[in-house]
Amino acid sequence: MRRLWLVLLLTFGPAGLLVGQRPKPAYDPETKDGLLIQHIQQETDPAQKLHYMEEFVAENPNHPALAWVYDQLQPAYFKIKAWDETIRVGDLRMALEPDNLEAGELALRAAEAKHDPDKIIEWVDRVWPLATALAQRGGPAAINARQAAAYAEFLMYSIATSTDDPKKRLELLGHLEKHMPTSKYAQGLAAEYFEIYRMLNDEPKSIAMAEKELQTDPGNAEMLVYLAEIHARKDTPRDRQIVISYTARALESMDRMPRPPAVSEAEWEKKKAGWSTTANYLGGVSNSLLHNYSKADGLLRAAVAAMEASDPRLAAALYHLGMANYRLAETGHDRNRPVDALKFMRRCAAIRSPFQEQALKNIEGIKAEYSLQ
Repeated sequence: MRRLWLVLLLTFGPAGLLVGQRPKPAYDPETKDGLLIQHIQQETDPAQKLHYMEEFVAENPNHPALAWVYDQLQPAYFKIKAWDETIRVGDLRMALEPDNLEAGELALRAAEAKHDPDKIIEWVDRVWPLATALAQRGGPAAINARQAAAYAEFLMYSIATSTDDPKKRLELLGHLEKHMPTSKYAQGLAAEYFEIYRMLNDEPKSIAMAEKELQTDPGNAEMLVYLAEIHARKDTPRDRQIVISYTARALESMDRMPRPPAVSEAEWEKKKAGWSTTANYLGGVSNSLLHNYSKADGLLRAAVAAMEASDPRLAAALYHLGMANYRLAETGHDRNRPVDALKFMRRCAAIRSPFQEQALKNIEGIKAEYSLQ
């Protein structure tokens, strides 16, 4: 699942940031530093004012008014899209005042605007714990602090989930989980880990994550179908019952699953159609093997109707569908059952598969038993 994260500048733009309301410093215009402070206070041309601030910082690295200048210098750099300078001054501001959340958030926004994931992560790690601590203190600053924390954690999550390399994505999500343990994104990572482990072909961990996700989302069709596939391979009566249970739950809950925001409507419908076909197929075959022929018939008809001619499962579905109808014909309640049994066996026999030879034999048996052509 991919997500676009660079749109956050529009969502959480700098309009929400307030330049620190620090008192203006007193100055002596007869001194060089005092004259620069006067120019900074009175200059209306942004470019000229920026020049005076840069000159003051360069010439007065230990001046008591340095923090006041930084308060204006960093936003000025941000406004002209000087991202590296915005980050550099943010670092200097926080060196002076470690609790200066405004400085950290502006630096983080600059890193985002620069499209620099490493810098983003570096500043997320500085902004999030500070914002979280300030939010917990309460008071007038708590609202802005909570917003800053939410911005930082969403940015981290979005970078992680938009990364193509599954190993890198796993590393970044683990970083989020470790460094932002109280984040809402850290609470629901089982589905993300499941996707990654499947890409890495790590079946034991995929199973563990699917089972963990079902603890909080019992109707997750994707996890239910995946675990049904795992149990279907074991081919024991107990596992077939589990397959039937999982696939029934998946089919029942599928239409109630909310579409993830990052997935388009067309893609979501395609995903659900795939899960539905697999659930009908696995549930149908398992019911057939357990002699629940009426249930198998309904599920397998739905599966076959949704399968492409190239689907490797089609021959097995047709064979079990033919057998289900043959067994149901033995009850004598529906005259169409023998005809359907023959039809499905013929379709199965037309496909090169391990079922082809037996299907051909079954065709002759059904024709002879029911005098069909």
